[in-house]
Amino acid sequence: MTPEIRAFEYALGLFAVLIGLAIADVANSLHRLLRSSAPVRWDPLALLAALYAVCLAVGMWFDLWGVRNFAATRHFFFYLSLVAEFFVLFLLAAASLPDEATEGGDLRAHYARNRRYFWGLVALFQLSYLGNGLYFVGPILLRELHHPLLVLVSVNNMVLPWVLALVLVAVRSWLIHYAGLALLLASFALHYAPYQIN
Repeated sequence: MTPEIRAFEYALGLFAVLIGLAIADVANSLHRLLRSSAPVRWDPLALLAALYAVCLAVGMWFDLWGVRNFAATRHFFFYLSLVAEFFVLFLLAAASLPDEATEGGDLRAHYARNRRYFWGLVALFQLSYLGNGLYFVGPILLRELHHPLLVLVSVNNMVLPWVLALVLVAVRSWLIHYAGLALLLASFALHYAPYQIN
């Protein structure tokens, strides 16, 4: 085992905790809603937002694997920026569903109350993701601007989610929110489909 991999495994511990907490919070909230003795008014939009939060957490796990050989990820300030990014990821996952059914058994009302906060956190997370993405692939993109497919893929992976999150912060239309979530989930699927841990 190389020193780089040992260092990566050490650094991974805190990231694993933050990603795990994000997924566990959504799972715990869903469990409480499913087991609630109080009536729950289910809403697909709130559930799709929670699904997107879980997908982001799992996607970050795959991204961590992808940067395991970059020494820059082990420098203190970069590591601190990733901890902050994962902290925001936890906050957005925690905001996706109510903590107790008695607090908000109406998921549509919960989504309406929390949509600006939730999508604001998603926009902040995506802006951080964009910054980190440019840090890793920015020089490659500058050299390869003549390859429109590479530029298009990079825009889909890094810019589109941030722009869509900003739109969803500002717009109240349910139709726009459904369309935005569908585009975000499709963009996510396109981005992570070729990933594998090996």
